[in-house]
Amino acid sequence: MKLPFNGILTPILKPNLKCFNEFCQYPTFCISLPYTYFYGTFINVCHLKRHFGKNLENAQDSNVQSNTLVVHDLKIIAASMGIVQHTCLLVGCFTENPALFLPHMFAHLLMVVAKTLNALIILTRMNLKSVIQLRTLSTAIAFMMFNWCQEFCVFIQYLCFCDL
Repeated sequence: MKLPFNGILTPILKPNLKCFNEFCQYPTFCISLPYTYFYGTFINVCHLKRHFGKNLENAQDSNVQSNTLVVHDLKIIAASMGIVQHTCLLVGCFTENPALFLPHMFAHLLMVVAKTLNALIILTRMNLKSVIQLRTLSTAIAFMMFNWCQEFCVFIQYLCFCDL
């Protein structure tokens, strides 16, 4: 079965498949499958706990209340999208279907790029507060890249040459 976006992914993955397999053989990435199971389950539970158990704050002004409702609705939409992506990730692990990894991997990569751009914007103003923000942001970026590499290694593990 061919992967979705085959025309885009095949020129990138096919010539470099051996290099990707060698990369995923490092001891850090050998446990990528159990790590991905744990990570996906943990994030799903955190999303559910954080966003669906909240009550709205009491607001006196109707304009403030409508803004609060919009923010609350956007958080629910974002949490739902995250749950769908992590569920695709877990189902992809269970069924060994690499196509189910793609939505989460693309969204995760987009988040890494956005956080990196945010870090570059923070670098433009150098003061103590921005240095502290940059330190925490760089830790988050490193952790997100590590998680993405773990997911990518599971994706490569399940990828057959016939999928390309």
